[in-house]
Amino acid sequence: MSTPRAPYDDWRRLDPRTVWVTAVVVAGVVAGAALPATLGLANWLGLPGAVLWVLAAAVLVIGAAAGADRVRWHRTRYRIGEERVDLHTGLLLVKRRSLARGRIRTVDLTANLLLRLLGLVTVRIGTGEQGGESTLELDPVTRAEGERLRRLLLERAAPTPPGVHRDGELAALDPRWIRYAPVSFVAPMLGGAAFGAVLQISDWLGAQGEVIAWAGDRFQETPLLWVIVILVTAALAAGMIGALGLWIEMWWNYRLEREPGGTLRVRRGLLTSRSISVEEARLRGVDLVEPLGVRLFGAARLDAITTGLAQDHEAKNADHNTVLPVVPRPLADSVAADVLRETATPTGAALTCHPRAAQIG
Repeated sequence: MSTPRAPYDDWRRLDPRTVWVTAVVVAGVVAGAALPATLGLANWLGLPGAVLWVLAAAVLVIGAAAGADRVRWHRTRYRIGEERVDLHTGLLLVKRRSLARGRIRTVDLTANLLLRLLGLVTVRIGTGEQGGESTLELDPVTRAEGERLRRLLLERAAPTPPGVHRDGELAALDPRWIRYAPVSFVAPMLGGAAFGAVLQISDWLGAQGEVIAWAGDRFQETPLLWVIVILVTAALAAGMIGALGLWIEMWWNYRLEREPGGTLRVRRGLLTSRSISVEEARLRGVDLVEPLGVRLFGAARLDAITTGLAQDHEAKNADHNTVLPVVPRPLADSVAADVLRETATPTGAALTCHPRAAQIG
């Protein structure tokens, strides 16, 4: 039985509160630069004069950014047609972009903390092809409008795939999973980045020499081997703390569910919420990922193997393929079976080694 098509939209605008969002974001950036700028100008203008100049510049920058975004809002329109999704934007350089509805594969919703407070989201509509031209971004619209667009563009009149399966929630956050965050490869990388950040910031402030001299004084009479051990331990500790924070930001409120119509939806994020949808018609399998540190603790991550999933620059940095974070291996096997609608988990099947002759050859 075919489902009735949703009504087609007339031209619509983005949410006008985008101007206030831009003003607040730019104000935060300006505030971060105001202190060093004030201290630098105080040497020539005195403190009162430096404060006045910085305030005037801040007002000018924030006003210009808000004004530019007001023009963007006024000149941006989008429309959901019977066959295509259209987006028109631009003042001096007008862009008219259009995606065929039949080629749309992903409709992802993202909202940072400020957008969440205002009830707004950024909607990314993608066909899964290479390049930014395959993606339309509506930034921002109301959350209700974002959900409406996601349902409208992803619902298909498709038959239910065969096999035993369950709809609704397939997996939800277990706070105990956080114990795997420090054993990932991210921890040592963040530790090294922390040391690099300390040196970089001290260089900006003209105090890098003093920082290095201070550290040298602390270890002046310590054997070199112990200095290395202490520095590596400190880096790993800092990396583990950073990995815990990154995991909480990325995976808090995590939920994996199967929606009517054959769509897998992943929702996650503490400060920045993300909603990623994958059509089951494009699902070709799953990838059970076991990095060394995670594998030693009997855990694994589950990624989706799909065709037509977003591949532009921003999507590559958003873990679009990951449907389950690092969890105990038996749970990963169970979720893999649910995702693939299998009665027995394929990721738990016994593997056959190469014969000895092949290994020697």
